[in-house]
Amino acid sequence: MTKRAPSAVVCLLAAFLLFGCGGGGGGGDSASLYTGITSPAVVTDNNAEDIALQAYQAGDLSASTVSILGVSESGNSAVGSPKLLILARMLKESADGMPVLSGTTVPLGSSTSAQPMATYDNTIYDGQGGSMTVHLSINEQTGEFSGTFRFNSMHGDNGELISGLASVSGSFDMTGGSFTRIRFSFNPITMDDGIDIVSIYGRVDLESDGYSASATMNIFLQDGNTLETVWISGYTMTLTDGPDADLDGEPDYVDATVTGKIYLPNFGCVVVTTPTPFRHYAGYMLPSDGVLLVTGGEGGSAKLVVNSAIPESSGYHVEADLDGDSGYEWIGIDHSWL
Repeated sequence: MTKRAPSAVVCLLAAFLLFGCGGGGGGGDSASLYTGITSPAVVTDNNAEDIALQAYQAGDLSASTVSILGVSESGNSAVGSPKLLILARMLKESADGMPVLSGTTVPLGSSTSAQPMATYDNTIYDGQGGSMTVHLSINEQTGEFSGTFRFNSMHGDNGELISGLASVSGSFDMTGGSFTRIRFSFNPITMDDGIDIVSIYGRVDLESDGYSASATMNIFLQDGNTLETVWISGYTMTLTDGPDADLDGEPDYVDATVTGKIYLPNFGCVVVTTPTPFRHYAGYMLPSDGVLLVTGGEGGSAKLVVNSAIPESSGYHVEADLDGDSGYEWIGIDHSWL
């Protein structure tokens, strides 16, 4: 039985599309970095799978239901974790791994009189040949800071690499000893997920309370070979840690929800949301569950549905609403991630 969305939700989403996707508005750098289609994407039975998969992967323009069945030369799966999820998790882990208080000129709780500004310089090694060099100026009274993170082939959980210089600013909790808010600005950094390499321009605003993190992205991802660019606009990803049942100090899984706009150069603008969060279990690249709803123009939409399995899904399928009546009359076949 097909469920229909309430009319108020449909109207709100239609308004979001009207003001969010038309004419390439918003983002002053779009003229120089994004040269693709800016009008709302039209979802058809011929392109629904490609649109859904490219929206899922964001920076991977080669993602399609043809290439997904192959295996990359590196031996990794043809489609791994979404690039935006990789970026958000790596930035959060970089910020969480900063022992800032131990590097300030006046340790927390000291009664020593000093200038309110302190400098922090440190290089953190990832144990796999990569590192992150940090230079910060910190106001010890307010916790506000600014400076740079230089990534030198810094590794992610599944072997991803980021390199390049990021300007940073934000706020540090001098009592709790962790970042609460941090803005990363790139011009660019590069990310290699083992499948392809992208250059990332723009900014990511990250907020964290220790258990969850919210990353708002306004960035461009440019393919290292074709130079085609995906534009990510007003896109917010929230990562929420699950329980730590095995008491190893790490969450057993992370849930990811998203909302925002993605401009795909060959199709146009889509609005993405997650009716079901994407769940990633610790140590696994592929999700165990999740649904990505991708809405284009003329009321059409597609959704990428993960075929649920614990701890890791073997594949997905795509469903499409081609006439905007909220019923998914087109259902694709199951595809393997590998």
